[in-house]
Amino acid sequence: MSVLVRSKLLERLMEKDPAKRLVVAPLLEPTEQISGSQASVDVRLGCDFRLASAANINVLDELADEPSNPFVDLPRLYKTLYVPLGGGVTVHPHQLVLAHTLEYIRLPQDLMAYVVGRSSFGRLGLIVATAIGVHPNFYGPLTLEIRNLGEAPLRLYPGQTIAQLFFHTLDPAEETPLWGETSVRIGTFAPSNEPVPNRVSSKRTSSRLRVFRDRRKSAENELRTLGYTKDAE
Repeated sequence: MSVLVRSKLLERLMEKDPAKRLVVAPLLEPTEQISGSQASVDVRLGCDFRLASAANINVLDELADEPSNPFVDLPRLYKTLYVPLGGGVTVHPHQLVLAHTLEYIRLPQDLMAYVVGRSSFGRLGLIVATAIGVHPNFYGPLTLEIRNLGEAPLRLYPGQTIAQLFFHTLDPAEETPLWGETSVRIGTFAPSNEPVPNRVSSKRTSSRLRVFRDRRKSAENELRTLGYTKDAE
């Protein structure tokens, strides 16, 4: 596995074969976003934001029974905000904001990417704590989890360079589907334009965890009938 340098990035962006082509668009300033001194592509802040609000529930528990499970209607905990180019959004200390990249991304089968926040923002306390691995075959805008860990509010503007993508080639042996898989494997939240998750674990994992939880509750109830009253934490 190797990192694509500038010349290879440009080759992939202009590749005629759709199966090998890397898409990062629009590139508003190509020479600035893929400069000769870097081996990455700068991405900019989009116009759609989700601002986390004070929770009016006790706890986010994906194993809670429906319809009381807060993950069923998790978007209600976020304020939707559209900020046009020329406008700005203020991220207050310790506030969490979900955002999209301005660019649409599409990765071919033999490439993956890492999302890295800009050090200049990091020195101000702004962390782009995205799920940094972007898998092959991903397509859509990237979701960024932005958190202000500093002590001063920061003003962000759509179109502002917010992070950079480093692209890696994959070992050819890893390009074939595993264990007989034939479908294209894409990220959990691709290609949805909604950045707010509707679950943390897969349905299969959640189902298994519920089995373990129910068995534990059953064992605790049995202990209570035998005279043990202290609940296990």
